[in-house]
Amino acid sequence: MATKKSLRILILLAVVLVIAAVVIVSQMSRTKSEIVIGVVGARTGDNAALGEKQANGAKLAVEEINANGGVRGTELVLALEDSQGLPAQAVACLDKLIYRENVLAVIGDCQSSPTLAMLPVIAKAEIPLLAHGTSLSITQQNNPWVFRTRANDVVKFSSLVGFLVGEMNYSKIAVFHDSADYGIGGADAIIGGLAERSMDVVANESWTPGDKDFSSQLINIRNTKPDVVIFIGPMVDMGLAMKQARQIGIEAQFAGGAGIESETTVGAAAGAAEGLIFAAGFISSNPDSKVQSFVSSFEEHFGYKPDDFAATGYDSIYLLAAAIEEAGTDPADIRDALANLEYQGVEGTFDFDSVGEGLHTMAYGKVANGVPTYFDPNNQ
Repeated sequence: MATKKSLRILILLAVVLVIAAVVIVSQMSRTKSEIVIGVVGARTGDNAALGEKQANGAKLAVEEINANGGVRGTELVLALEDSQGLPAQAVACLDKLIYRENVLAVIGDCQSSPTLAMLPVIAKAEIPLLAHGTSLSITQQNNPWVFRTRANDVVKFSSLVGFLVGEMNYSKIAVFHDSADYGIGGADAIIGGLAERSMDVVANESWTPGDKDFSSQLINIRNTKPDVVIFIGPMVDMGLAMKQARQIGIEAQFAGGAGIESETTVGAAAGAAEGLIFAAGFISSNPDSKVQSFVSSFEEHFGYKPDDFAATGYDSIYLLAAAIEEAGTDPADIRDALANLEYQGVEGTFDFDSVGEGLHTMAYGKVANGVPTYFDPNNQ
């Protein structure tokens, strides 16, 4: 009996060793024949549209690059993971990408809280992260592996304040934001931008992500009689908040950052987003020839126009491809190449500073007939 039991154990161990060997050989073969880039973003949940657009932008870039011979003669491959917009899930996705998929670099998450949760893992693994969350704190962690490919909240919202005050001549600005990292960071940037002009917000109200009733905060805002209300938060929440704001009689100009102009937000607003002004790194109606080439190709592939999130997925892959083409596949060399790279993307000119901030300017848009359009106040 003991002999039979020992034999069964030996057979089981042999099977386990064979499976392990197959996995190892498969991974070794994969790394030699492909360059694998990880993509972390929400594919399910309230912000699934962000992750879908980010991933589609990345897919289009990979298709174009591979059609032109790949990078150093090697094809790029994407490994997609669904963070659900949750910090803990984003970390689990990142662990899988690094230790099972053997990725060379990672792009994402679109949201700030999941991105912040991933930073310690990136620092430990020592691979580049092209971050898409916009909270200023993402690049304030002394992490040399982080490069942001969207304008941060300070750039975005201080630029928006400058536009609203300097170009549109508004003076009474209220801010309504969620209580997550993105909302808090955006509100701080708006307050800071106004302080530089010796101004202050007339109201600063917040909500908990997922709330559906904003009446008490909106009444407080209404009582200050603002010229502008700037909304910052998840897409559905912002849409519902704008809808309820109009329902209780707030007639102010509405404004916000990238994402507020999305179909999800505009749809949830049910007409209340008409005339909305927004700041974004990318606007699909920008007449720039490189932008229009991207828009045409993206729409042909996916059946809808790209937005800021699609553009950052697209630019991130091209940035990594340029760095790998120059430096090879050692992660430290890729990091150094990114730090010294200047690249003209569809979002603008990337020139990473000492903390990894890549974009330093914004474009402005307006929702007209339910569609986000490039906005020049001098040609209205």
